[in-house]
Amino acid sequence: MSASTQADPEQAAQGTVPIAVAITGMGVCSPGGVGVPALWQALCCGESHRPPITEFDVAGATVRSAGRVPGHAVDENGWRVLDLAETAVRESLSDIDDAVLARTALVLGTTDPGAVPPRAGHLTGDLAAACAERIGLGGEAISVASASAAGATAIGIARDLIVSGAAPAVVVGGADAVTDMAFLGLNSLRTLGPEGCRPFSSQRRGIGLSEGAAVLRLEPLDGPREGSESPKAVLAGCGLTNATGHLAAPGAEGIELSVRLALDDAGMTPEDIDFVNTHGPGTRRGDDAEIAALRSVFGTRLSSIPVNSVKGVLWHLQGGAGSVEALACVLSLAHQAITPTWGAEPVDPSYSDLDLVGGTTSRPVPGLRTAVTISCGLGGMNSALVIRRP
Repeated sequence: MSASTQADPEQAAQGTVPIAVAITGMGVCSPGGVGVPALWQALCCGESHRPPITEFDVAGATVRSAGRVPGHAVDENGWRVLDLAETAVRESLSDIDDAVLARTALVLGTTDPGAVPPRAGHLTGDLAAACAERIGLGGEAISVASASAAGATAIGIARDLIVSGAAPAVVVGGADAVTDMAFLGLNSLRTLGPEGCRPFSSQRRGIGLSEGAAVLRLEPLDGPREGSESPKAVLAGCGLTNATGHLAAPGAEGIELSVRLALDDAGMTPEDIDFVNTHGPGTRRGDDAEIAALRSVFGTRLSSIPVNSVKGVLWHLQGGAGSVEALACVLSLAHQAITPTWGAEPVDPSYSDLDLVGGTTSRPVPGLRTAVTISCGLGGMNSALVIRRP
């Protein structure tokens, strides 16, 4: 199949170049299991794999377990993040033949792009290049490091590759493994909580760290596509910001700006959004900043919009968090249902006016068409994506 064409210069001058792209494939491995169906099941039932950490000393840590991908044995060879990324990418390409792989680009977000061991003739730590080489992807390979927003930031970069005509198809997402540097570093910052992530709960005390990888396959919405799949969803808009007044403390202004930019990018208003998937880490400052930003964007309407977080189940996938949450939004749109915010009870009274999707099973929402998903990282890295049904 032919590649997508370059944007028409006259359209560009008039500001009418279509920016939406099709989501045609997905792949994931997380503490909820391996594969897309396993992820949906985990988010609905609230179960995930969180064994004790054994490969490094956690005697002085606040929490001594982490979210792990079941079936992937813990190793110390430095290739784990690459193994996880490969698992997710291969699932997203299940309907693609070898000839198409040679034209497919790869963009991967991660918190530690130097985690992959060096190889002869390659730059040290190039996760995307190493993964593309393993699978046989011949397009451009880009690694993105923007802290916990990396997976979502990567999706915005990949969207631009499709829109510009630089790539006919892009696999994009994020991946991270649990390492001693990440775990003990967050513990020293007093970011880890003894019960892991409890988004929006009055009893929240920090995050739980986990691992995994999640990717989407993006292709042109209008025009030839490389695979056989019809669009599963549409990536309609992206907003990326780097704005904070403090290296570690999140700022509501930067989060708000990213959401407004994403809505403008999608040609939508706050009234067009049916559902918000939050970063929702379960830290007091993080939750407060994000809800303050959403109140500024949506006003009094926020109380009538379902708002959830998946981190109560998956814990924090680090650089993979933004992409697994985007994938969860695609699944919510496909199933016409929203999964609960596990761990939120009892809810912080500051959020008592909000619909944080309580309960112990997914909530059917017939007519669900649009979602915003938000990702935030250290240093003021914020990403917001608008996703809609085809």
